[in-house]
Amino acid sequence: MQGYSNKFVLSSANLIDLLCYPRFNTSDYYSRLSELRSLNLKFVILEGSTLIRAIRILGKGSEGLVLKVQNTHSKTMALKIKRIDSCRTDMKNEFEFYQSVNRNHLGPKVYSYTKNTLLMEFVEGLSARNWFLKSKMNLELIRKIIINILTQCYTLDKLHIDHGQLNKLDNHVIISHHGSKCTIVDFESASCIRKVNNVTSAFQGLIFKGIISDQINKFANYDKKRVEFLNLLSRYKMDMSKKNFDSIIALI
Repeated sequence: MQGYSNKFVLSSANLIDLLCYPRFNTSDYYSRLSELRSLNLKFVILEGSTLIRAIRILGKGSEGLVLKVQNTHSKTMALKIKRIDSCRTDMKNEFEFYQSVNRNHLGPKVYSYTKNTLLMEFVEGLSARNWFLKSKMNLELIRKIIINILTQCYTLDKLHIDHGQLNKLDNHVIISHHGSKCTIVDFESASCIRKVNNVTSAFQGLIFKGIISDQINKFANYDKKRVEFLNLLSRYKMDMSKKNFDSIIALI
């Protein structure tokens, strides 16, 4: 162990369960350790809001874990490592989607990938769920955040990239502590084949359904505009024009 108490070198026994989650395999462990070293990584920093076997990490999904890491030049980044039980063959597809959205100033900046890992920018902040549960809010700030997220979703719609999981924003958007920046993350389910539903999906999670919408509607009673919103969303689904998108934003 080096530095402070939650910072470990790659070969530390404290990281074995994370590199081979949810079950250990000797061959997989050493293969993944080699991949991390090929990315010039040196440390894993065990912190975040997610607990795995009493170990804190940045996030956990159905396909991978997200860890805070440092490279040999002390640069802090985020590393997504594929779960042992994942059905995905590699991380190339997600890497390429990140490259596409990065060109349009969306998502965390992606750096590199290996068969089982994806290295990207570490984004400071809280998951959307935790931000809306823990932060001090006011109507103006809430409105700015909603518009920020939906505007990014509109860009994805125009790029014909469907994120695939924005109906549950909880862990797919990171909001900076003061609410000035929102970042859409986790493009593992993204598709450029299926019909895009980013704006309509995110709107549902923000305004109509779930714990985030419950928190938002304590400050902004959007439910009274439900019929108007549904009509505008229906119009937008038929014609994803800037005019129809702006009509939705104007009602927020």
